[in-house]
Amino acid sequence: MRTKLSHMKNTSTLALLTGFVFLFASCSKQDYYAGPTEEEQWMRTHEKGTVAAIDYRTGNYIVETYQGYAVIDSWGSIAPRVYDNEFAWFSNPGMQTIYNYEGNYFTRARVVESWLSWPDALSILDQISR
Repeated sequence: MRTKLSHMKNTSTLALLTGFVFLFASCSKQDYYAGPTEEEQWMRTHEKGTVAAIDYRTGNYIVETYQGYAVIDSWGSIAPRVYDNEFAWFSNPGMQTIYNYEGNYFTRARVVESWLSWPDALSILDQISR
C-alpha cells in the first residue's frame, strides 16, 4: 500500500510539475516597438535644410541644403528662425509642405529657386521681398 501511495504522489507531483513547466514556458516577454511618428517619417524621406537668412518684413527666407541654397516664399505662413532645421523637397520649385523640426510644425510655402550660390540666393530673396 505504501508503494502504491508513494507512486501516486510521485505521479501527481510529476503531472503538477509538468503543468507548471508548460504554463510558464508559454509565457514570454515581448517588446512592442511603436513605429515612427509622422514627423520622423517625414524627416527620413525629405531633404534637410537649415535656415540661413530671413527677411523678417515679408517672412521670406533662404535655406542652406547640401546642394546649395534655396529661396523660400513663405506665403504669409509661420516664419522660421535662423538655424532652424527644416525638411522638404527644396530642390523642387513650387508649393511645398515644409516641416520645421525646432518648432515642430508643418507649413506651406513656395520654393522659388534652388541650387543657388549665396550671392544669387540673396539677390532672389531681395527681388521677391519687394
